Amino acid sequence: MSGPTIAFIDCSAGIAGDMLLGALIDAGAPLDEIKRGLESLHGIKGEWELSTKRVWKGPGSIAGTKADVGSIYQHKEAGAPTPSHALQHDHGHEHGHSHSHGHSHTHSHGHDDTHTHEEEALVEMSHDHSHDHDHDHDHEHTHEHVHGGEEGEPMRNLDDIKALIAESELSDWAKEKSVAVFTLLAQAEAHTHGTSLEEIHFHEVGAIDSIVDTIGSVIALDLLGVREVHASFLPFSSGMVKCMHGVLPVPPPATFRLMIGVPVCPAPKGAKGELVTPTGISLVKALASTFGEPPAFIPTHTGVGAGTKDFPEHANIVRIAIGTKIDPMATQKSYVNPAATLRSAESTSCLYTSERVVVLETNLDDLNPQVIGYVSERLLSEHHALDVWKQPIQMKKNRPGVCLSILCRAEHEREILEAIFRETTTLGVRR
Repeated sequence: MSGPTIAFIDCSAGIAGDMLLGALIDAGAPLDEIKRGLESLHGIKGEWELSTKRVWKGPGSIAGTKADVGSIYQHKEAGAPTPSHALQHDHGHEHGHSHSHGHSHTHSHGHDDTHTHEEEALVEMSHDHSHDHDHDHDHEHTHEHVHGGEEGEPMRNLDDIKALIAESELSDWAKEKSVAVFTLLAQAEAHTHGTSLEEIHFHEVGAIDSIVDTIGSVIALDLLGVREVHASFLPFSSGMVKCMHGVLPVPPPATFRLMIGVPVCPAPKGAKGELVTPTGISLVKALASTFGEPPAFIPTHTGVGAGTKDFPEHANIVRIAIGTKIDPMATQKSYVNPAATLRSAESTSCLYTSERVVVLETNLDDLNPQVIGYVSERLLSEHHALDVWKQPIQMKKNRPGVCLSILCRAEHEREILEAIFRETTTLGVRR
């Protein structure tokens, strides 16, 4: 009987919304179906387009899928959510296009907005607090960032985005997870700017490309049948990012806030600048049930999503594995290796055959040795123990004792525990 479909996201090189979407498409999520789901977001219908391309990243030329979002507006990604009364500041986010805006406080895509000191040297601030730079993001169009939205783009807040999702034709699971992602980001931005959720106006998050990246990733997981997500630790990078409010450290404030409760680790060697974007960490934090090593599962599909930024020693990619979860406590495992070649009709090709068993131990120093022998025989003959053995031990006050060890299958554990407590004087059993 197969287990649930799970996804494991390898964020060791960082995470951004467009990179996760690219990885999911690379893993087999159908692009046309993702577009169909996004088209049910009637409030943004006709405002976007989604395409992919094959790229190669890093010194080893690792192939991956790059998701590109186009917009009918001059900019593809506006600044991060900010209080309605705050000064204009635009966050330098892109998908592989250059843009003019103030506040290069990279918020959501592709590590491509990793700001290094070298990049800052290329940024020239004008009197109106805007700047032009090629920020190695993922999409191919230019945009100008202004705090109120550009070229007639609607300025959406959290309630607007919630309504957009609620009125769509997405599954209940996709709606719930999408709202969770945007809510996390709104809370982080509200805390960063010292205001309330009601006063936060989304610019980057409310921009078309960010909506497509975020909800598109959730739709892709839904299409792949994923209901359980796990992720690696997130890299904690360093460096500085220049914006109209001054020079800010990496991770920028919203990402820094979102890291609460999320395990982080050192960034890859030689990586400077923003590796984890607010949208990326919001997706992982809202979706992942655990961080660290994946649970026991059999991968069936893998995908690589690419950013734009190039690093000297590592590939700017996110990897994902989709597969079937297996029970680590199952008693018998026998998996056929599809890559094996049968040499004869009688031969059997399998990846491995193993049996999961349990070891129970208890220390005894006040029991007649004859009783220990009797208990050992009963455990073997009547209670399905696979093996029983005794070891002489020294207990407190130098009293001699016996460590009684029992090997058994998981389904017989309770039966054997009951026999041990019934037949011996033990007060506890180790597993």
